[in-house]
Amino acid sequence: MTNLPRRSFLGAAAGALSSTSLLSANAVGGQGANETLGVGVIGVGNRGSTLLKNLLQIPGVAIRAICDVDPQHLERGLRTVEESGQKRPSGSTDGTWKEILKQEGVDAIVGAIPCDLHGRCYLDVIAAGKDLYGEKPMCLTRADLDAVVKAARESKQIVQIGHQRRADPHFIEPIAAVHRGEIGDLVEGRILWSNSWGPLYGWFGQRKRSGDWIVEQAVHNWDVLNWAVNASPVRAMAMGRDDLFREKQADRDVHDYYSGVVEYPGNVFVNIIHSWVAPSKFNEEFTRLIGKKGGVDFNSGTFSYRPDLKKADQQLGGPVTNNTLLALKAFVNSVKTRSEPVCTVEQGRAAVLACLLVRASVDAKAAVVMDQVS
Repeated sequence: MTNLPRRSFLGAAAGALSSTSLLSANAVGGQGANETLGVGVIGVGNRGSTLLKNLLQIPGVAIRAICDVDPQHLERGLRTVEESGQKRPSGSTDGTWKEILKQEGVDAIVGAIPCDLHGRCYLDVIAAGKDLYGEKPMCLTRADLDAVVKAARESKQIVQIGHQRRADPHFIEPIAAVHRGEIGDLVEGRILWSNSWGPLYGWFGQRKRSGDWIVEQAVHNWDVLNWAVNASPVRAMAMGRDDLFREKQADRDVHDYYSGVVEYPGNVFVNIIHSWVAPSKFNEEFTRLIGKKGGVDFNSGTFSYRPDLKKADQQLGGPVTNNTLLALKAFVNSVKTRSEPVCTVEQGRAAVLACLLVRASVDAKAAVVMDQVS
């Protein structure tokens, strides 16, 4: 088959973006393409600080307000904005984020807060008439997922979920090739999180707050596979342990090791191993997909083929990028042009449901189908 050259792909994408950016959003209450976008940031801890620093690199974005319950985090965020040359924004430690939603000049919200707060926060942002870039996982329960999807679709707001790989040519091009049949009929996927750099404690170790590593971390991988397979999984069989680091955190109840097999429509099976007990030389993370002709490693964009095809390996998507910046640029463009975001609420819901399917199987110590997930 003929592969679309990287230059052609990016040229076409750039052309489409240029055409879209000429559209006016004023008719539906959005920002014009050349207007300044006033942004409020809810949560400037580790991930939130990264989002803030990347937002400050985007022309036409002004940080108008920051909210964080930790005064030290808040002050650090306010200084970061000042040091970038922008005016010091207003600051709030309001844990309900109500103040920032009333802030004059705030058109859009970027949120990075603990996972259990996502559903309530995102619904409040949408109800306040603000556009939203909300970090993943979108929510932790099917009910909250459905509520956010419903609210977003009934509003005029742009709601983009923070699966940043969906804005990245390093993933876009390989997945497009899979859709064109580059690796043939799909057979199996492989996900590995072999973490030697943790574990993380605090709310990350509390299932009710993080959703478990099965959700908080693996949601990235399931989003990529949902996208590549162009479907959602239907069944899972998984097992795990939640007792591995409890001596260091008494209330820890997340699975620091689990493994399983997940079934997609069409007899596509994905094996996942997720561990926080890896020694340093075993530190590795990947998402791979294999078909009858070959396979792709999405993290590197490398395609490798079965020996009988006598086809050289190839790499698509170019070098690794700052896909957080790409995702935020895509969000700003969607807000200004009122175009669909690169990661919709439906895609955010599907990624979390895949995680909840695996978690339900680990809990039940039995095979679970998607209809059993709550």
